[in-house]
Amino acid sequence: MLPLGRDVRYGLRQLRQSPAFTVMALATLALGLGAATAIFSVVDAVLLKPLPFRDPGRLLVVWEKNPAQNKSKLLVAGGNFLEWTKQTRALESMAAFQEVHVNLTAGPNGHILPEELPARRVSPGLFSMLGVQPIVGRLFLPAEEQPGAASSALLSATLWRRRFAADRSIGGRTIRLNDKSYTVIGVLPASFRLLDTPADIYIPLGLDPGDTRALRSRALIVLARLRPDATLQQARAEMDTIGERLELADPVLNRGWRPSVFGLREEVVGSVQQPLVVLLGAVGFLVLMACVNVANLLLVRGNARRREIAIRMAMGAGRGRIAAQLLAESSLLALAGGALGLLLAWAAIALVVRWGPAGIPRLADATLDWRLFLFALGISGVIGILFGLAPAIQGSGSHIHEALREGGRGRTAARSARFLRNSLVVAEVALAVSVLIGASLLIRSFVRLRQTDLGFQPDGVLTLRLPMAGPRNAPAERRIAFVQQAEERLAALPGVRAVAAVDTLPLTDFGFATSFAVEGEPAPAEHPIALVRAVTPGYFRTMGLPLLEGRDFTESDTSQSALSMVVSRAVARRFWPEGGAVGGHLVLDPGNRVTEIVGVVGDVKQHTIEGEDWLTLYSPYSQNTFRGVTLVMRSALPLQTLLPAAERAIQQLDPDQPVSDPRPMDRVVENAIAEARFHTVLLAIFAQIALLLAAVGVYGVVSYDVSQRTCEIGIRLALGARPGNVLRLILTQAVLLAVVGISLGLAAAWGLTRLMTAMLYNVEPTDTYTFLAIPVLLGAVVLMAGYLPSRRAMALDPALALRHE
Repeated sequence: MLPLGRDVRYGLRQLRQSPAFTVMALATLALGLGAATAIFSVVDAVLLKPLPFRDPGRLLVVWEKNPAQNKSKLLVAGGNFLEWTKQTRALESMAAFQEVHVNLTAGPNGHILPEELPARRVSPGLFSMLGVQPIVGRLFLPAEEQPGAASSALLSATLWRRRFAADRSIGGRTIRLNDKSYTVIGVLPASFRLLDTPADIYIPLGLDPGDTRALRSRALIVLARLRPDATLQQARAEMDTIGERLELADPVLNRGWRPSVFGLREEVVGSVQQPLVVLLGAVGFLVLMACVNVANLLLVRGNARRREIAIRMAMGAGRGRIAAQLLAESSLLALAGGALGLLLAWAAIALVVRWGPAGIPRLADATLDWRLFLFALGISGVIGILFGLAPAIQGSGSHIHEALREGGRGRTAARSARFLRNSLVVAEVALAVSVLIGASLLIRSFVRLRQTDLGFQPDGVLTLRLPMAGPRNAPAERRIAFVQQAEERLAALPGVRAVAAVDTLPLTDFGFATSFAVEGEPAPAEHPIALVRAVTPGYFRTMGLPLLEGRDFTESDTSQSALSMVVSRAVARRFWPEGGAVGGHLVLDPGNRVTEIVGVVGDVKQHTIEGEDWLTLYSPYSQNTFRGVTLVMRSALPLQTLLPAAERAIQQLDPDQPVSDPRPMDRVVENAIAEARFHTVLLAIFAQIALLLAAVGVYGVVSYDVSQRTCEIGIRLALGARPGNVLRLILTQAVLLAVVGISLGLAAAWGLTRLMTAMLYNVEPTDTYTFLAIPVLLGAVVLMAGYLPSRRAMALDPALALRHE
């Protein structure tokens, strides 16, 4: 037996002698395997790798829900959290945290450039429950987590490196947060994130059982660890029972409210699991299409080499040797395609990590590691064997005398070989239909998402956040005066047309919410809940919100005047369907404060574009003064031109006041649709590749069939057949392949697209337009792919065709 090395060298020579075949096969494999490896790396990082905590399978997230109001996964009241920890038996431990922002104004060496940082206030035992250990220093001690204890802080590894030069002696040194001194006690690992949301500072929660406001405010996210002998179902049943007891004990706070328990992994990756599985399925179809294309190329090439194989067998080569040689060639091709695919995957992963949306958890962990290399190598090896198997059996099983006689006039390809090639192309067209329909549905969904009325005009609006934290900003009068002065200074800048402030920008966060009732109406069993937005006069005009009834806020709406409120159209329609909302009164919880409605504005997409329109109440900032506000400026100037002047204006008022998160409102909107755009773009790219592969597959089969039927076509032309007759003869094959493949693809897509329901916005998974348009598009492409070789057949000279060998 000849050594493997000789087979490999011979295979390389054969591939070099057929450059067109080699380039086409390698490009096809590289596209399929590169896309598959890149998407698998994302799926592996997001869905398959375990969470970086101790025994993560037993970790849970507990929210609150109100089914009667169709509200789910809302923050937890502090008092309920304390009661849960006392009453639960199925949960081994429980901890809570609150998302906040803090101002960093001084480091160990004195004053530094002020910066607003995302922070978390965490309850006792959170880090020990998660099994997290610091890389520098220590964790919080129980005494430090009690209300009124000395202030201590933990840093994230990112902040430690960025602002403190990774100084390992940072432990025990002092920094200033919100105008208060904190002692740094340690640095957390770089991989640590709570619910995959980044934070730079961790400080004790300090939940005071005597603080009624904190106990009744829904502001906490609760994590828990399941007991080893308990199940998730048992924990949910127990928490429901506890929720019923708490409702009886405090109906004002808990009427209709219940705990809502989920696995931590489900919570972290649940929203992206289905889209990633859909993308993985689509890229799997691409790999199959690539395999089909290369298999067809190898079948055609193997058929063309039957004469060569017959000569080798006549000279004494055994069938095993022939099969081994052909398998060596196909394996070389597959492995080379896999290597090129890895290079494409490496580049694709870098692009995905850099430009992918922030909403996909753990996306930054996607990398091309050895496991993915083995994955691509394994696929390449399997493909090599499968590719080489059919030509090897076909070639090694040839009858020598029959093969040596091939090439005579009128000889056509064997029916079995033609049937196999046609079957592969039909499968390829069916796969392409499924991918194209899925991509088209996402594109139509994304277009409708972009066309959704946001309720405001983001063009030309620039935003800056002012945290206003710390004791000196605690008095409401100080914050009101500072915001007013900031607005005046920004309004005086060249190019600024209007300035106002709001506590929470649309499409960024839920912000504050409250329950309320309509004065004079019978008290409902459960008070409705509305989002509350504190705004300054001119906010509606600056943001482009239409004022439908009544008036805007004015400078006369102060903390000393009667409480006033502007409501969204959804509130007016629900409680004043016949009109007359202006002049009505609302009773707000807590405190039963009565406020008069002075205006009605249009509905705004407050949380997500595809989400529901929340009931929204707008109050004057002077009557509802939050710590942090976002300044909104309408200007024709770009952000990079206006920002330096705006920052100087703010720091002239207060050098310690950071200006954070500057961005155009357009970018806020783009961030809100970033995930949908990411999935749509990827699937659209896959669809284009699928369309190209299907066209190449049909072209290859029809072109090869034309070359095999040259003599037959010459005879037909010699006997008087017209070019149109030849065209119909050749195109009939392409049409049959398209019809069968499209029919099978439509049947498959009809079932598969139902898995995409949650990814679609205002588009049905069986959208009629899409299911009609895609067959027409693909049919046209297939006909064009079949027409090109048909033109060659129509132009044949009968005399030359009859002499064709």
